[in-house]
Amino acid sequence: MKKLSLLCLLIVVFMNAQSVELVNGDYMYTKIINTSKKKKDIYPMLKKWLTDNSLQYFIRTDDRDLGILSFDERLSLMHYNDTQSTFPSFNSTFEIQNRKVIYKAGHIVLQDNYGGMTNIKNDYKSLLDRITNLTLHINELKDQLTTERDEKRRSDIRKEIDIENKKLNQSNAVKIKLTDCFARNVDMIIKMLNQN
Repeated sequence: MKKLSLLCLLIVVFMNAQSVELVNGDYMYTKIINTSKKKKDIYPMLKKWLTDNSLQYFIRTDDRDLGILSFDERLSLMHYNDTQSTFPSFNSTFEIQNRKVIYKAGHIVLQDNYGGMTNIKNDYKSLLDRITNLTLHINELKDQLTTERDEKRRSDIRKEIDIENKKLNQSNAVKIKLTDCFARNVDMIIKMLNQN
């Protein structure tokens, strides 16, 4: 019986797990939030939240009839390493229906800065590619380390692995910060919907 309840718990956790997924060429985070409240009650509540936090959010779409609120959000500066940094930003949308809010976060843009001189706008895919390439490079270096016999060269490879691991950790931190921000927005919506 305990195994069955554990299995049910794992299924529920898996079904509610959220990640950023590729949808129609754009990476999106989507969460459906069910509530007992009606659209006419939900809309002003979420609009007030955005208005009260206008320094953090810039409202792009405000359509009460369709039940759509969309806004831009920009996170604080994050560093990939000593010379590379990024400002992640994204667009969030509330699709408000009777007894339901669909939260979507997409159009993720990374305003990358290289050496304080070059600004390049990249998308979420570039972050995933960076993580993949760093992981592959680290694995190649580890393979070289196992076959290398020269101790000085082994030391150089270890140093390079450490540097690449730091870059990988920073890139993963950007990815995690984005998904944490999406989850925080969902938690805030749920808290507001649970208020009387």
